[in-house]
Amino acid sequence: MGEQHSSGEAALHELQPIADALVAAYAARSVYALPSGAVALDIDRAYALQRLFVAGRAVRDPIAGFKAGIHAPAAQRALGLEEPACGVLFGSGHHAHGARVERAGYRGLVLEAELGFRTACAIDAPLVGPAAVRAVIATVAPMFELADAGFGRATPRGVDLIATNLAGGGYVEGAAVAIDQVDLNTIALALDHDGERRHDARADDLFGDHWRALEWLINAAVARHGAIPAGSLLLTGSLGPAHRAEPGVWSAVYDGLGAIEVVIV
Repeated sequence: MGEQHSSGEAALHELQPIADALVAAYAARSVYALPSGAVALDIDRAYALQRLFVAGRAVRDPIAGFKAGIHAPAAQRALGLEEPACGVLFGSGHHAHGARVERAGYRGLVLEAELGFRTACAIDAPLVGPAAVRAVIATVAPMFELADAGFGRATPRGVDLIATNLAGGGYVEGAAVAIDQVDLNTIALALDHDGERRHDARADDLFGDHWRALEWLINAAVARHGAIPAGSLLLTGSLGPAHRAEPGVWSAVYDGLGAIEVVIV
């Protein structure tokens, strides 16, 4: 056990300077260096680096929840992954419905239409099945994620995206509805930019069952980051394609949930 403990400490010692550099780059809004160019990364080491990066940011910016991404099998194959990935949401990333967001605050802003959930209680163990997941969810709301990979012209691998917190930038939160007031898998959305339709999507586009998408994110977050506090925000992933966040009014109407809007300037 002593040798394993020493090996773990050595690994963290090797990763900590990379995490510190990522924290500094994020604060300066400068481009990330590819972590995989500095150290050998597999999935576990990528998440270990993510935890160090998150811890460095969380000193001044409270953790607000967790997010999932890279659901498409083709995208996973291209990035060298075998499953989706998870990351952390920070309090500073929050914007309310109707907010004005400046692209200058990001390095490469991308907008995704998603669903956001609030946890009804703390979760400290894996969950199995829709009934178990439904019991820990209080509300659902229309959401936009504001993703910002931050690698400039470099091409990241999946482990690079995981290590740098899965392109976490910010998010726009709409009005919440009690989870027992909606039929989750029948929620459909229509996303427009300046009145022009960009895409349509449904909640069951993820995993064929959005409860499974929630289950995956909850269990991944618990496994990689520990207990999820009550009241945490969970973003399950993009419904439909991501879009370069061009200036203008982005709006989406969600059946049964209402509308959400953000102005990109």
